[in-house]
Amino acid sequence: MQTLKFSTGNAKLSKRLIFSLPAGHSCPWAGSCRTYASRADGTIIDHPTPGNSVIPEFRCFAAMAEVRPNVRNARWYNWDLIRSTLYKEEGEQLDDLIQLIDTSMTVQKPLPLVRVHESGDFWTDNYFRAWMAVAASRPKQIFYAYTKALTLWYNYRDDIPDNFKLTASYGGKLDDMIMQFPDVFTRYSRVVYTQKEADDLGLSVDHDDSHCLGDKPFALLVHGSQRAGSEASKAIAERKRNGSFVGYGQASQK
Repeated sequence: MQTLKFSTGNAKLSKRLIFSLPAGHSCPWAGSCRTYASRADGTIIDHPTPGNSVIPEFRCFAAMAEVRPNVRNARWYNWDLIRSTLYKEEGEQLDDLIQLIDTSMTVQKPLPLVRVHESGDFWTDNYFRAWMAVAASRPKQIFYAYTKALTLWYNYRDDIPDNFKLTASYGGKLDDMIMQFPDVFTRYSRVVYTQKEADDLGLSVDHDDSHCLGDKPFALLVHGSQRAGSEASKAIAERKRNGSFVGYGQASQK
């Protein structure tokens, strides 16, 4: 049986499993950050659609990693295997998808934390339900994810197990739901250009994903390779001149 590919950390994260899908292609509710990498050669394609989002435009941090063939191929492998399992017969095969994810995790080292979608998002009802079912069956592990799939979260809010920590991610087509249903979306993240912007919003800046496991909203400083001349790129350059945070290298961990 084929199994899904997981990684076990990067400069920002350690001691956790990480599952990813192709950025943009698997993010139907993305807005300000909508960015794709060509499956063929990793060429970056910017296609932000801010709509009603309060978040300024920026390139998706995760998409930029897909210029590397090994990263891009692993994410597309997962995407193809997920889709072929879910749609392999008439109607969506929820039980088969649950088995695929669970079996794939069984062959991994049983790390205490599981980040779902360093790249990608929940993109269909049964895909969302499958991850919730797997997490519920593994109460000794903590699962967490950023998501713009707020309709799915809201519709299945009673099916989310206590060990799955979701963070509503501003910058999508459904941003208005975050303030409309504050009792559901209690933890959210906002990308900001500067520390002052975070301070003005009363938000702590997360540098190591620890805020995803807390109970308060937080900010993320824009980082990564941004479009030349963009406001995001200028903000990063200014922080670099000031010797402040510019990315998630080992020295950035706190």
